[in-house]
Amino acid sequence: MIMQQENWQEFWDKFLLNRYGKEEAQTEDDLFLQVARTVNRKPIEKNVFDTIITQIIDDLSLSREDILVDFCCGNGLFTYELKDKVRQIIGVDFSQNMLDSAHRYKSAENISYCLGSVAGYMKTFKRDWPGTMPGKYLMNDSLAYFSAAGLEGLLTDILAIAKGFTFLTRGVPNDDLKWNYYNTEERKQLYYANIAKGDFSNDGLGSWWKPGDILAICTKLDLKCIIRNQELPLSDYRMDVVISNNSSTNSQRHSNN
Repeated sequence: MIMQQENWQEFWDKFLLNRYGKEEAQTEDDLFLQVARTVNRKPIEKNVFDTIITQIIDDLSLSREDILVDFCCGNGLFTYELKDKVRQIIGVDFSQNMLDSAHRYKSAENISYCLGSVAGYMKTFKRDWPGTMPGKYLMNDSLAYFSAAGLEGLLTDILAIAKGFTFLTRGVPNDDLKWNYYNTEERKQLYYANIAKGDFSNDGLGSWWKPGDILAICTKLDLKCIIRNQELPLSDYRMDVVISNNSSTNSQRHSNN
């Protein structure tokens, strides 16, 4: 089974407290801890952070005319870095604690942070944002918390809003590469223990996705899809996926590079 939304909401609402004993983020480092962008419980290196931002800008071909929706934006750590690349950003997250940090530390005139589930928010988007038609969508390190039906539903809702769009979902745990992550006997035993008890949260990592399952959803919806495995120092077990109905996007492919 996949963890229910309310379980993930509680997990992330209390993540900083449960993992680090901190009631709220008070420093820049705390913001990295709060969204689990860490290595050995320390914030990822600046060059890695900068590489992620650059890849987001390139993969989405962001321009100053774009309206960007940032799904599962968390505390705005990455959202904020994109503010000068687009006209407007709408960040959506279901964790009030995360959004409190976003408003406190990562606010800007052209960023609107909104509380709510991604699926629910998109279903009421036309009502809440009349006349607004975003063409760019980002989901950073969060598809692991969705089911295949959830991804299909989200893409269907985007299609109802945007005539042409590009959707980037980064950091998706790739089932074909999971043994790069479970690379010790202890980790392998943890994986099998979670499977045995039906816990597919994987201690917060979320669900492993097969590239073929993403491609199948895109084929069903007549969408183009490019899948690229991440490389170290980012990750050797995650993939980035660019989904689009724009004619300028290359044909569907799955890249191992």
